[in-house]
Amino acid sequence: MEYRFQDIELRVASRRFESWEHFERETPEYSIGLEVVDDIPGHRGHHVHFDHHSGVVREATMSAAMQAYIAVRQGRLMERWLARKRPVPVHVWNADQDVCLAAFVLEHHDLVERSEGTPLLRWIVQYNNKIDVCGGLYPVNLDELVQNHFTWVFEPYRQQRMRGKGKNDDELVTSTIRAVCSRLLDLLEGRAGTAPITAQPDILYNSPYNFVIADEHGDPNSRLVLASQGHTNLISHICTRPTGRHTYSLIRGSPFDEDVFQIPKLIEAFQAAEDQPDARIWGGSNLAAGSDSELGSSLHWTELRDIAEPIVREAALTASIGVPVRAQAPIHPGVLVVMSPEERDPLEHCLRRCGFEVFVAPSCTEARKVLNMQYQVGAVFTSLRLPDGGYGTLLEMARKHAHPLPLVVCLPRLDGGWVDILEQGAFQVIEEPYPEDRVRSVLERLSEIASPAAR
Repeated sequence: MEYRFQDIELRVASRRFESWEHFERETPEYSIGLEVVDDIPGHRGHHVHFDHHSGVVREATMSAAMQAYIAVRQGRLMERWLARKRPVPVHVWNADQDVCLAAFVLEHHDLVERSEGTPLLRWIVQYNNKIDVCGGLYPVNLDELVQNHFTWVFEPYRQQRMRGKGKNDDELVTSTIRAVCSRLLDLLEGRAGTAPITAQPDILYNSPYNFVIADEHGDPNSRLVLASQGHTNLISHICTRPTGRHTYSLIRGSPFDEDVFQIPKLIEAFQAAEDQPDARIWGGSNLAAGSDSELGSSLHWTELRDIAEPIVREAALTASIGVPVRAQAPIHPGVLVVMSPEERDPLEHCLRRCGFEVFVAPSCTEARKVLNMQYQVGAVFTSLRLPDGGYGTLLEMARKHAHPLPLVVCLPRLDGGWVDILEQGAFQVIEEPYPEDRVRSVLERLSEIASPAAR
């Protein structure tokens, strides 16, 4: 049976309200907004807005669902307003986890108002609060998240987010919220299932200044996977829209990285580079920001990288008195791996285990950009063929670098052709699956010939 609201009426706004004044002017008395106003959260008269994005200190601001929970349990908001207006209008614009959970709290206010409360509901609101305040980049035990039904409850939102929200998607938003609320009710009544975490985010770029650019492939669980891998600062490509534009998020996992990963400065630079600089495309708080999820960004992720890297590098140099944060005491010069993501993973992990800083690029074009960024690169590893060339193109590039770089070519298997590769100027060839002892041997030889500038 389809889940239906009785005490609240969901109203999907055609666009976000620009300010409190806009929200008050366009909505009736006793209206509640859930992450729908581009202004600070709070209440004015008989209007309430639960949010934690605009004009707030993110780490000191509760999630929208937690704000709603406190307002209902301690403030008796629904009890007061239902006596004057039934149902209470609840204005939304999207259907993320926080909005869905806040809607459930408002509809099922009776569960919250009871003196004993509802332990399972209290637990999931608190769990969501931690994850949402950190923009999803919160370190958790992934198996625990599956076993306690959290991922199953919010599976409808995951499916919706992978599809993407478009203009006039009112039915998609309301159906997603209803589906999550139905699962929340099943959770409280002992009928919950489980949903495994299948997200496999791709690291598109790994900066030496402690941030990554990753492709989430639309799966919100990707951030939990990235957090479990130890990543703390993230530029996330969420999806490419049918229009060809992109949806991005910026997350700083720790408030104590504000001197290096400066989100306000980054989104100001991204906004200035857009094809519609007068349209407000980028915005957010001190810990989490992003591009407009309806209009989207015109910038490719490589453009974000090229804008972000010098900003973060300058901040790191300033914060470290002239020494980059992650390069204060390098164990070895870095290694550039030029391969497709699926090819490079085993080699990248092996190089990191050996103590090397690893930069990655999927093509010759992107490798050239990385090499031009003045990183401490001591060698290049590449596969035989790339989308826009092959090892020969990279060999020429490495030779013409300011400090000529040795090139290591990685082969699926060694055959007679490997001799030709060495004769053309490659430093070494190695064979999959990259045994660690073999990789270490190559790295030791590279260290012996590294130029002083790369040391």
